[in-house]
Amino acid sequence: MTTNKELTNHELSENKINDNERSLKISKLKIIYLWFPIWRMMTKAKKISKKNYKTPGFYSEEYAYNFAKKSANRILKASNINITVEGYENWLDRGVILAANHQSNFDPTILFALNNFYLNQPMAFIAKKELWNDKKLGRFVRIIDCIPLDRESPRNALEAFKEAKELVVDYKRSLVIFPEGTRSKSQEIKDFHPAALKIAQMANAPVIPVTIINAYQIFKKDRPKKVEVKVIFGKPIMPSKHISLKTEDLSNNVRKVISENMEKYKDKDLIWDYKTINKINPKNEEEIRESIKKKTNPSPKKQKKKLKDIFNVVD
Repeated sequence: MTTNKELTNHELSENKINDNERSLKISKLKIIYLWFPIWRMMTKAKKISKKNYKTPGFYSEEYAYNFAKKSANRILKASNINITVEGYENWLDRGVILAANHQSNFDPTILFALNNFYLNQPMAFIAKKELWNDKKLGRFVRIIDCIPLDRESPRNALEAFKEAKELVVDYKRSLVIFPEGTRSKSQEIKDFHPAALKIAQMANAPVIPVTIINAYQIFKKDRPKKVEVKVIFGKPIMPSKHISLKTEDLSNNVRKVISENMEKYKDKDLIWDYKTINKINPKNEEEIRESIKKKTNPSPKKQKKKLKDIFNVVD
């Protein structure tokens, strides 16, 4: 029979393993270079969350979102993570559900870094309630639209879905959900929870299947020096196509699209990257899109005529 002491020791050893998995391999030089900016970022996040808790609206929503966006980009830089993208045009500029597979704790940061507020609506998240007690992450979930979810309480889940519906319908947010419910820590896509996409039908909103590739490598012990994460936005499933489906069928359909895009793009080089997307604004959008178009469809190289061909007579 297992004693309480043995259970405690077992839990401690598991926690140590999890801590090792969560540690990032960053060069000492980079830590020194980015230490002060990251310290300032964490301090400011705490300040914004505290001020807005005591005086709602002290910092505007626009200010908080832009700060969170800059923080996401800074974290990616510090962690040696690059993001390339396919199908970004499928992310509609309206209230939508972004349904993604879940490989690591970095997935929300990766998606948030892709959120160009000129091109699409700001993101919101349904997140496990434990994050609100986390000393580091808790300050960030409080400054953007995040809804706490108690996974052990069906009643709480219903309340969370109602609040999420309001964010999508009334505030036109891009709501991110992870239907697997937990991280896979691999390229494998786990089964989706049957009711995961219920929110899409409640909000009568398009569902965009999002495939995240290679994010699991971020916390691997033998991770590459620079992790190349790929994000593929599938074609939106419009409300007219899913409103009459059972939630289980809708979840399975979304999972199928995510799996197909995983197979299609996991070994393929992608042109778009998150830094280019973040640069797009009303003044340069056409210029950037044109340059990407040229990279995607390069014009054929002109062949040099050989000397003998110059003197060929064409009838």
